[in-house]
Order: sequence, then C-alpha cells, then structure tokens
Amino acid sequence: MFIRLVGVFEVRDGSGRDCTPRGAKARALLAMLCQTPDRRRARRWLESRLWSDRGAEQASGSLRQALMEIRKALGDEANALITDRDSVALSDVTTDLETDPASAALVLQSGREFLEGIDIVDDAFADWLGEERARVEARMGTTRPDTARVAMTQKARLPFVIRLGNLPEGSGSFAGTALADAIGRLVAEFAHIDLFGAGGTAIPDDLPPEGIILHVEGAEILERLHLLVSLSSAASGQTIWSQRASLPVGVVDFTEAAELPALVFHAADAALAYAPRLRECSEGARRANALIARALSDMFSYDAQRLRAADDMLVEALDIATSGRIYAWRCLVRQIMYVERTEPDYRRLEAEADEFARKALELSKANPLVLALVGQVRVMIDANPEAGTVLARDAVALSPFNAFSHAAQASALIRGGDYGAALQSARRGTEIAARTAYAHWWEATSGVAALNAGQITSAIAHLEAACYRAPSFRAAMRHLVFLYLAAGAREKAARVLKALLRAEPDFTLDRIINEPDYPAVTLRRSGLLTRHGHELEALLKERSLI
Repeated sequence: MFIRLVGVFEVRDGSGRDCTPRGAKARALLAMLCQTPDRRRARRWLESRLWSDRGAEQASGSLRQALMEIRKALGDEANALITDRDSVALSDVTTDLETDPASAALVLQSGREFLEGIDIVDDAFADWLGEERARVEARMGTTRPDTARVAMTQKARLPFVIRLGNLPEGSGSFAGTALADAIGRLVAEFAHIDLFGAGGTAIPDDLPPEGIILHVEGAEILERLHLLVSLSSAASGQTIWSQRASLPVGVVDFTEAAELPALVFHAADAALAYAPRLRECSEGARRANALIARALSDMFSYDAQRLRAADDMLVEALDIATSGRIYAWRCLVRQIMYVERTEPDYRRLEAEADEFARKALELSKANPLVLALVGQVRVMIDANPEAGTVLARDAVALSPFNAFSHAAQASALIRGGDYGAALQSARRGTEIAARTAYAHWWEATSGVAALNAGQITSAIAHLEAACYRAPSFRAAMRHLVFLYLAAGAREKAARVLKALLRAEPDFTLDRIINEPDYPAVTLRRSGLLTRHGHELEALLKERSLI
C-alpha cells in the first residue's frame, strides 16, 4: 500500500485503487502512523492529538469511529491496519518520502506542503503538524518560497462564527456539526475570514459584534434529521440567508446526501455575495471580500466593459490583501475574455493567465478554489489537460462541495477524451451550483460534456438553460446554434444566431474553421461544422440576420 504525504494526501492499494478515507481525522491518523519509525502509536497519544478537547470516553469513541472509516476505505487492504487494546499500527506501507525523496523535495520546493489541506480545528494537532512540516522540510533540505507563506493579518479578516442551536444527540449532533464545519471551510476557500466555533469549539467571549454568523439547528422526526441553516449579520442581527434540509438519520457521507452538497455551496455563495453590504467591509483589508463579490457578479455577465471592471476590482483587492484566490479569479477573467472574444490580443491574455496562475499557486497554500480555477484555465487556455487534471483532482479531493472543482475536472476530462466521466462530473457541479446566480456556468459545461458524449438532446437542454440565464453567453450560443441545426430546429437556430451576432458581430463559419485561436475545440471535434456548416451559411445570408 502506498501513501502520498506531500501535497494532497492519497492512499493507493497494490493495484493502484484509490482508497483514501474521506474524513480529515482519518487521513491525519494514517499520516501520524506513517511518520512514526515503527508505524505504531498508542491510542491515548492519537486521541490527545486529534480529540484533545474531548473527554477520555468520547475521544476513545471518536478514535474507534475513525478506525472503522479507515478499514472501510481500505477494503481488501484493511489488514494493513493493526489494532489492539493499547495501540494502533500500520504494516506493509510505503510513502512518497521514502520511495522517491527527490521528487517529494521538488514538490515541497515548488510551494506545496506536507499534508496539504488537512485542516483540523485542534490546537494539539496544529502543533504536531507545524513541527512535522518543519522537520520534513529540514530533512529534505528544502526551503519553501517566501511567497508561499504570505498571509493577511488576523485583524484584516472578517469574523465568521458558527453557532450550533438545538440538535438531537448522537448522529444528529454529529451531522449538524459536520455540516456547519463544511460550510465554514468552504467560505474560507472563497473569502478572507477568521473562523470561530468550528467543531463545536468555544467562541471567545470578547469577539466583537461584526462579521457573519452561521446558525445550525435541527430535530429528529420519523427517523429523519431536519435541519435549519441560516446566515445573519453579527452587527445588525438581520438574516442574510436561510435554507432547510432533511436527511435520513445516520448518514455520515454528506457528498452522497442529495440536498447537502448544494446547501453547503449555496451557503458559502450567499455569505460572499452579502459581504459588500456589511458595513465592516467598507474599508480596510476586509474590503477585499466585497471587491471579490462584486467582481464575480461582473465577470459572469460576459460583457466586455464589465469584465474589465471586474479585473479592476480584483487589482484593487490585491492592493489591499495579496492572496492566491484573487490571482486565481484574475485567471478566470482572462479565460472568460479569451473564450468570449471580448479582447483582441489573445497572446496578452495567454501570457497574463499564465502569470496569474503561477502567482495563485505560489500564494494559495493548496486552497481548493485556487486549484480548481487555475486547473480550468490550464485546460482552456494552455490546452494542457494533464496539468488541469492534476489540479482538478486535488481540488475535488480537498473540497467535494465546491462546484468550481467539479467544473475544472469536467473540462480536463473533456480535453482528455473521457466524455462519460466528464458529463458525470459536470452534472455534479450543476447540481451543487443550481441555486446560485452563476448556475449557467455549470449548465454550459454540462452541455459541452453531453455534446462530446454524443447526447444531443441532453446537450441542448443544458445549453438552453445556460442561455436563458445568461443571454450574452457567447460560448453557449455558439454550441446551441449548431445543436439546433442538428436537431432540425432551424427557427430556433436562427433565433439564437441572431442573438449571437448582436454579441459577436464578426461571427462566421470561416472564422471557426480556419482560425486556430478561435475558442471552439468541441465544435471542431464534433463534426457539426462539416454536417451543418452549409445550413449556417444559409442563415447568415438571410437578410433578416445581416
């Protein structure tokens, strides 16, 4: 069995099957065993590092639950985990630090981290992780770039406070706490915040009345857990957003629970969108959150002037708080400009996208949102599906509730030729982002994936949804014109073509076919240009469309 410790944590069995546990503490437990010379640790030692804020009996129960999760993930390799009354051990395991130390050192030197993205709210674990990272770097002889350690000061961040209301004991309390923590982590991917109350930990008494409060409460009725999740302004008490959800009692894996992934993403999106309206975000470094939120609204308009305004706001945000996520958003702006053809200088867009991608990764400390956005751009502009696949895979593993991760993975799979998996990933992102203002982004990705998979009816449905929600979305309209022609819906094709020509007056069939930089890879691959190009030319010649 092989375990990767540098970068995104990963466990593979002898056949190469991914058997990585989902839970952060289960992963951390395996890493702690790997970093012990004999691969063995006392139960009390593990409990004191991962559950230091709990009583002995509760910590022992939590450890047993983590061990069960590990065994389930390992499957046929579960005998590699050895337990007795006093200790836990691993056998027949190798790690990247042992099998290929030179490559691990290069990865560390590039700015990645030991146990990247394993964020556990426990001071004892944080102390162990900090010491272990320093020890690994010293042993490998690496010095991480200073830029990888840049961070905003604590006073610059906006408080995001998790408060848990009444929750049923047992699995209900666990589910409510885990859901709140998932929302808090996702908000931290998008915004510059300080997170308080994660994992049910105590909230400081002297916390100022500002920022955003996440409140989760629930009740168990007829073997279902009913949850109410809400966001409110700490200063005014005004409710920002609320949503109800229910799930069967005992569900542990939220990624498979129908309502919850979308709820987590929608809550994080609502928190970011409300930031410009918080008075404490009107000045100072907290203004960066407000600027990012406004930039998102403008960049997904696909309007040339608003795209430039979005980039200007991101530049202003960078002047306030240097951050990998801001560079990643600037990357995405370049991709949208590139695909929507709102700027004439493609070479400049490519160069700037590459520059921003490098800075984003240097500064991000493996922020999954950054990995997703950069991965998407690497595929779409660099035509580098291999790099995009690696980044998107890591983003999904670190943050399965982030719809941008699934969009990046779908784009990489499309370029890699795995169309069935691409459609599955794109639809997953669409399901998660369905209730947000930018759902058209994922609908379009699903439409392109369905087209590549040969599912014409499905592709039309997704791209129609994208065009209805974003009437200026050129990429969606280009595909939909040809799909309507393929389906024999000439009048619909004419209507969409008319709208496309308003947004893109120089659109022609010759440009798609003969200009290699024109962003229409899927249309060229699909054969639609050859089969229906003459019908498009006929539409373009009609007086009503000239």
